[in-house]
Amino acid sequence: MLCIALGVAAVAAIGSLAAAFDKALANQGRLLIGGDLSFELIHRQTNPEETAALEKLGEISGSASFRAMARAEDGKSALVEVKAVDDPYPLYGDVAVLEPKDAGPLWRESGVVVAQRVLLDRLGLKVGDPLKIGEATVKIGGILGDQPDRLADRLSYGPKLLMSRDTLERTGLVQPGSLIRWTYRVKMPEAIAIDREALTAARKGIETEFPQAGFAIHDWTDPAPSLRRDAERFTQFINFVGLTALLLGGIGVGNAIQSYMAKKRDIIATFKCLGASSRLVLNVYLIQALLLALIGITIGLVLGALAPAAIAARYADALPIALAVEPHPIPLLVAALAGLLTMVLFVLWPLGRASRISPAVLMRAHLTEESERSALPFAIGSAAAGLALFALAIAASEERIVTAAISAGIVVAFGLLLGFGVIVQRLAARFRRTKPPAWGLALASIGGPGSLARSIAVSLGLGLGLLIAVALIHTSLLTEIESHVEVDAPAYYFLDVEPDDLKTFQDTAKAIEPTAKLDDAPMLRGRIIELNGVSVDKVEVKPDARWVLAGDRGLTYTAPCPAPRPSRKANGGPRAMTARRSCRSTASSPRVSG
Repeated sequence: MLCIALGVAAVAAIGSLAAAFDKALANQGRLLIGGDLSFELIHRQTNPEETAALEKLGEISGSASFRAMARAEDGKSALVEVKAVDDPYPLYGDVAVLEPKDAGPLWRESGVVVAQRVLLDRLGLKVGDPLKIGEATVKIGGILGDQPDRLADRLSYGPKLLMSRDTLERTGLVQPGSLIRWTYRVKMPEAIAIDREALTAARKGIETEFPQAGFAIHDWTDPAPSLRRDAERFTQFINFVGLTALLLGGIGVGNAIQSYMAKKRDIIATFKCLGASSRLVLNVYLIQALLLALIGITIGLVLGALAPAAIAARYADALPIALAVEPHPIPLLVAALAGLLTMVLFVLWPLGRASRISPAVLMRAHLTEESERSALPFAIGSAAAGLALFALAIAASEERIVTAAISAGIVVAFGLLLGFGVIVQRLAARFRRTKPPAWGLALASIGGPGSLARSIAVSLGLGLGLLIAVALIHTSLLTEIESHVEVDAPAYYFLDVEPDDLKTFQDTAKAIEPTAKLDDAPMLRGRIIELNGVSVDKVEVKPDARWVLAGDRGLTYTAPCPAPRPSRKANGGPRAMTARRSCRSTASSPRVSG
């Protein structure tokens, strides 16, 4: 019962977490991107024609996001993520101001900002203290809590700080060449926003009207494609662990049933002598096994259903979105069916053997090859349950080919381990007369009737295989990440250093670390407009590489071209850098517009 409960709990927990994540993305799409549609530009704001086109779609709200240094009066400084918003912000949801309570939208006041508590702790400040950002000295009006569009802010390198567009102008940080991401969110009429075709048509209309604008467009139906892909990959890996854990639990159940039936031989023999049929014996013990399995499945389902709530309560601050904490019937149903099929897979065979053995054989506590052959229908039933289990796993998976390959691998491993157990059992039987007697008795026990050699071989083999597979996957992921890092990759890099400040920056860095090696290169923003002479809006590009063509890219240049740097790839193969993979996914010879 405990084996099945743990296996079902693993499968149910994984499925429930995946369903909670998917439902959270679907339910919170508007909050996650801050609108029905989101249009991003880097390095520039929309021109009047683009603004007019966006206003035709609905109510718009524009914001500017960038990194800056915040300085206290005592000279302490910290890197912050600044977001400057207009009055309509936020279009959906509310911005939480933790202190002071019920203060309202303090960030809309000129010269006032709200910041995350970690910034105040880092600089030793409190609400009401002054803070210098750029050329402006602003007042910390409150403590910033949750924001409705925090997922759209991408990776954060420092505490967040919210201000008005008017305050942004006072900082003097908006200069030609400043690395600022301008985001325009659109709140559309409800009838259009919930219509997927109308939503797609609106996106296509902007892309067609302004093909060279460089918009990176997102909509509420799929607010975080990269996050969804990462979650699917993680779920696929964990599903493999859960399926294997369920099978290991089933093997444990099979071993327990086999040992239990060995102790009940005298009782079964008595039933047979009193006229009980094989069907009656099978039904009696099968009902017992199924009742215990149902209890174990119920326990596993309860534990699995509570997994999203437990994860959300423990890691709420670390999660990018708020999980949908509620029962998810489909994953629980899949887990229950998987547990039931696993039970049948590993229980039907030993029960069938016990029910088919004659009373005389049971009284002698001896199993014969004839009894195993007579239980062949139960072996077929177990095989059918196994096929149904793997079919269920494949049908419930998003990556059916991968799941099918994993299932096939488990079946092959199961067969090989079972064959190994048979070989060990037969070799032990052949050498059971070995001296000294202790060795002979041990080999006779392994090779004799009722031996658990096959079950133990499968249990230990699959268990060790699972541990090794998890360790190999973990090591492979770490190696893949490390192999993409250049041997002489910089410890730090700095962006947006003005040409007039470069010499001062270099002198400051040398004063801090005289032995440091400094390299610099000019950088500009540009976007790819052609690939091999074909306009990018007509090029077929893989979805995972489309980001290369969407919006501006940072471009560095130097003369002469630097020599390729060695990577950590031990086999001497090509470096699997993102840029190279992206080029392979698209085409060569790009034409860039600055």
